[in-house]
Amino acid sequence: MIVLEIACFTPQSAVTAAAGGADRIELCHDYAAGGLTPSLDAVATVKSQLSIPVYAMIRPHARSFCYDATDYATMESSMEDLKQAGIDGFVFGILHADSVAIDIKRNQALVARAEGRPCTFHRAFDLIPESDWERAWTDIASCGFTSILTSGGPSGRNATDCLTLLGQRLVPGARRHGLGIIVGGGVRASNVAALSEKTQAPAFHSAALLPSEDEVREDQVRQLRGALDAARRS
Repeated sequence: MIVLEIACFTPQSAVTAAAGGADRIELCHDYAAGGLTPSLDAVATVKSQLSIPVYAMIRPHARSFCYDATDYATMESSMEDLKQAGIDGFVFGILHADSVAIDIKRNQALVARAEGRPCTFHRAFDLIPESDWERAWTDIASCGFTSILTSGGPSGRNATDCLTLLGQRLVPGARRHGLGIIVGGGVRASNVAALSEKTQAPAFHSAALLPSEDEVREDQVRQLRGALDAARRS
């Protein structure tokens, strides 16, 4: 099965995404910032209405993927609160402030705090140079993450720009380390079939939005779901 994960920034979007055929929700706050930690109320509302898994972004600010002691304490506190709200998994990633490398100690501690809930290393990965991917996969796996959300290339590029890297390096390389690649970044119904064929990734991530909109469109989710189902059958 090819997993369709929809990024949602409001409870209503999550309900819409589920109705359209999403397999999983990534619940965030603030689309313009690229996704921040959702509120406890938003998570509780979504969990009360949906049966599919809901993962929460754990990201206290959008300035970088490096966090000081206060930021980190906020991340810890957010995870504890969201566990109580019934969250099914988490999406986060911490890089060292003095280098573009995985902060193993703090990522590992947050994964442990998840208490068995799956954790995705998010698009902080896209800042890591290709020459360092092998080390990054090893580090991410050692932290206990189950998957990596990535466009396949430098931050700001879309997945369609990175087909070769995704298909020939990222998906098989991550798989060797027990990690699943979630392809995200410009994923749309119009390109997801080609992305699936070329990358053989196990999961795809989209906000299922139209330009200038900030709420998930059910028709866009249905088209994504249909394209992935057709690709699976072919």
